[in-house]
Amino acid sequence: MSAPPPEIVHLAYTFFPEDVRVKREALAATATGRAVTVVALQRPGEPPEEQIGPLHVVRVPGAKSRRGPGRYLVEYLSFVWHCRSLLASDRRFQRVRVVHVHTLPDFLVWAAMPARRRGARIILDLHEIFPEFAVAKYPGLLGRAAFSIARRIEHLARRRADVTITVNRPIAELLATRAPARPGGERIVLVHNSPDPDELGPLRTPEGRNPTGSLALIYHGTLTHLYGLDVAIRGVAQAVQNGVQARLTILGDGPERNALLRLAEDLGARDAVTFEDPIPAHALRERLIKADAGIVPTRLDVMTRYSLSNKLLEYVHLGVPVLAASLPSYAAYLRSDAAWFWSPGDPANLAQAIGTFAETPPEERRARAARAQADVRDIAWDQERDRLIATYERLLAED
Repeated sequence: MSAPPPEIVHLAYTFFPEDVRVKREALAATATGRAVTVVALQRPGEPPEEQIGPLHVVRVPGAKSRRGPGRYLVEYLSFVWHCRSLLASDRRFQRVRVVHVHTLPDFLVWAAMPARRRGARIILDLHEIFPEFAVAKYPGLLGRAAFSIARRIEHLARRRADVTITVNRPIAELLATRAPARPGGERIVLVHNSPDPDELGPLRTPEGRNPTGSLALIYHGTLTHLYGLDVAIRGVAQAVQNGVQARLTILGDGPERNALLRLAEDLGARDAVTFEDPIPAHALRERLIKADAGIVPTRLDVMTRYSLSNKLLEYVHLGVPVLAASLPSYAAYLRSDAAWFWSPGDPANLAQAIGTFAETPPEERRARAARAQADVRDIAWDQERDRLIATYERLLAED
C-alpha cells in the first residue's frame, strides 16, 4: 500500500465508491488531516487497492447475492472475517486511531476489536436498524427469531462503540427506548443522509414547470420490492386510464427490474413507463431536474416507518416537487403541504395524487417545493459534515 498508514478506517459491507453515504463520510474524515482508508467489497475485475482522491480503498473478496438468510449470514461473516484479519495482522493497520463501522451488519463491530485493543476508538454508524430490518425481511416465525437475535447483536454492538451514529430523528428516538447500559452513557450523534452539494450540485431554486403537456415523473435508485416500484407503475397506469397525460421514467437497476418490465407490459403501460440504466453521479442532477416531479413509492413496514429516503432529500435539494408515500418518518421532516402525499402501497391513491398534481398550477408546485427545502434546511450536509468532523476530532483527542 503506497498510501501512508491510515489513522481512520471505514469498514463497509458495500461497493465503493458507489455507496454515497460511505464516500461522503470518509471524505469528511480527511478534513482532520489524518490518512483515511476505506475497506469495502471487491467486485470481479476491480483492483484490490486503489487511490480515489484523498481516500485509499482496500477491497476484499465478497458478494451481496440476496439469496436468503443462510447466504446473507455466510456473506456477512466472510466480510467480517476479512476485515478483522486486516486490522489484526496487517502491519499497515497498526496505527489506526478510529474505526468507523458502517452497518449492516451490526456485528461488523467485531472486526474492529483488534484495533480497539490497541487503543482505537469505534464509531458504530447505523445506516439501518438491524432488528427491524430482520423482521421486515423475513416475516413469520423466522423473522421473529431473527428480530430477537438482532436485538441482542445491536445491544452488544452499541456497548462496544464509543459513539453511535444514527441517520434520522425517528431512529434516534427508537434507539433511546432500548439504550444499552454503558459506563458513562451512550454517545449518540445524528448525521443525516443529506445530499452533498459536491456530488449533486448546489441547492436549486424551485421553478414550477409549466403543467401543459404530459407530466414527466421520475424515480431513481435500486429496483427492489421494498421501494414499491410495482405500486408506482400501477399508479401511473391507472392515472393514464383516468385521462392524465403522464409518463414515468425509472432510472436504475436491481433484482426487480425484469419483473417490473413484465408488469408494465401486462398492464399495457409500456408507453407510460420507461426504464433507463443507472447514470454516473455527476450526470444525475441534469437528468433529475428535467422531471416535473419525483416519485418516492417506498412500502410501509416495521423498518421503513423509521426510514428517511435519500431520494426524497435529493429531489428536495434540486427543487423538484415530490410525490411520496406517506410514511411516518417523512411526516417528521416535511409538512403535509410540502409535497403530494399518498397512502403507502395504494396505486389508486397514487393515481389520485398524480391527477391532483397535474391540475396544480406552477406557482403552487413551486411553493410546495420551496416549503420542502425550508423544512430540511437544518439538516443540510454542510452542518451534518461539521458535526461528523467534530466527532472525529473528539475521539482523536481522547487518550
